[in-house]
Amino acid sequence: MNFDRLNLYYDVRLDGIEGECFDYSVYLDGGVTEEKYKEICNAVHDFQEPYEKKDIYMGYYSVSKEDDKVEIYLDLGNVKPQYENVSINGILQALNNVSGIKSVIINEGLDDFDF
Repeated sequence: MNFDRLNLYYDVRLDGIEGECFDYSVYLDGGVTEEKYKEICNAVHDFQEPYEKKDIYMGYYSVSKEDDKVEIYLDLGNVKPQYENVSINGILQALNNVSGIKSVIINEGLDDFDF
């Protein structure tokens, strides 16, 4: 997926692919605080907003807070092919504006399954 070309300050790993859905597990140096959770929510929203204003669908996304991580769910269903990688990488680039991220694991645990 060429994540190394994004020049991210944090580590990113893709464990596997599950169709058109991507689940980003965001781990933070100091754990998940309400402030960091809101900052991540805002970063993802700010990435999506310019596309929404132009009626360009970048996928369904949701952000939730877990005990030790923030989860970002992205469903690319009905996204035009030219915007799929833009959406996948755009979330990572948006997170690059949030300090204190240790790592992001996409589709964490999918490497445990045999296909």
